[in-house]
Amino acid sequence: MPNNNFTELRRKLEALARLVANDVPIVLKTEGLKFIQKNFQDEGFNDEGLQKWQPRKTTDTRGRDLTRYRSDRVGKKGTLTPFGKRNQGRAILTGYNSGGNKLRNSFRARVEKMKVTFYTHKEYARRHNEGLEGMPKRQFIGDSKTLFNNIKKEIDRLFNQLQ
Repeated sequence: MPNNNFTELRRKLEALARLVANDVPIVLKTEGLKFIQKNFQDEGFNDEGLQKWQPRKTTDTRGRDLTRYRSDRVGKKGTLTPFGKRNQGRAILTGYNSGGNKLRNSFRARVEKMKVTFYTHKEYARRHNEGLEGMPKRQFIGDSKTLFNNIKKEIDRLFNQLQ
């Protein structure tokens, strides 16, 4: 009888080791990429609530509205300029006329031994995420309690399947 309990314990420990080695990194990768996409969809960073991004700039250095004509000289006064038409209803951090080649679609994840690395080949991603000089911070990746809770729920679900 004691040998049977030992065999059962050993089987469960082996299953747990396989889960940690194989499934947990995949959960980290999947949940991380979903989290980044959700931040772009929500136009803000999710960490204990949504921190919305600053809206796109629509004025020049003198404070004049760039989205509407100021006189009838070129277009009808008060109507949208080509810049205004392009930006109307467009999501923040979404390029104009770039097809699928957008920052939000450029994120990849590399799974290594017990480590997941998120990366992009867009040089300007860091500038947007950290808000370096002359550009507001529009964070989409970083430490987040929301991401941690999503990962924890998914891993708990996997552990419960073992029992």
